[in-house]
Amino acid sequence: MANTGTGSSTKILVMAAVIGVCLVAAFFAASVWQENSKQSKLDEAESSLLTASLINDAQEQGIAAGALLNEYVVSGDEALIPEIQSSTATAVQTLSTAISETGSDGGDFLARGATSVEALAGVIALRQTGDVAGAAAALEALSPGFNALIADLDAFAESQRADAAAATSSADSANTTASWLAIVAGSLAAVLALGTVAVVIANVRRRGTVGAPSTG
Repeated sequence: MANTGTGSSTKILVMAAVIGVCLVAAFFAASVWQENSKQSKLDEAESSLLTASLINDAQEQGIAAGALLNEYVVSGDEALIPEIQSSTATAVQTLSTAISETGSDGGDFLARGATSVEALAGVIALRQTGDVAGAAAALEALSPGFNALIADLDAFAESQRADAAAATSSADSANTTASWLAIVAGSLAAVLALGTVAVVIANVRRRGTVGAPSTG
C-alpha cells in the first residue's frame, strides 16, 4: 500500500511539474511576443515621426520657392530662378521620400505637387517674356491650389505625429506587459525549481528512513 501511495504521489508531482513547465513556457512566449510587439510599435512611431519631419521640410522648401517666385515676378531678377528651381526640386524630392516612407499617397500629394511645379514654371516663363501682368495673374491663379496643398500637408504631418504618439503609447503598454509576464515566468520557474529540490530532498530522506535498521 505504501508503494501504491508513493507511486500516486509521484505521478501527481510529475503532472504538476509538467503543468508548471508548460505555464512557464507559455508566459515566457507571451513575454517575447509582447517584446516583439513593443519593437514593432516603436518602429511605427519612428517611421511616422520621420514622415512628419520630411513633410515639414518639403513644406518649408515649397513656401521658400513660392516667396522667391513672388519676388521674381515683381523684380524680374533672373538670379532668383536657380534658387526657385533648387527649392522646388528639393521640395519635390523630400515629398517623394515622405510618401515612400508611408507607402501610400492618399492625399494625392505627389500629383498635386507636380501640378504646382508646372504652374510655377509657367509663371517664370511668362515673366521671362516680359509679361509682368500675365505672370502676376498666373501667380494669383496658382496660389489657392498651392496654399491648399500646404495646408493639407500640414494636417497630414500632424496626423503622422499623432500616429507616432499612439504607437509609442502602445509600445509602452507592451513593454509593461512583457515585463510582468517575464516576472511571472521567472517566479513560476523559481517555484518549480524549489519544488523539485524539495521533492528530491524528501525522497532522499524517505529512502534513508526506509533503509535504516530497526532499533526495536
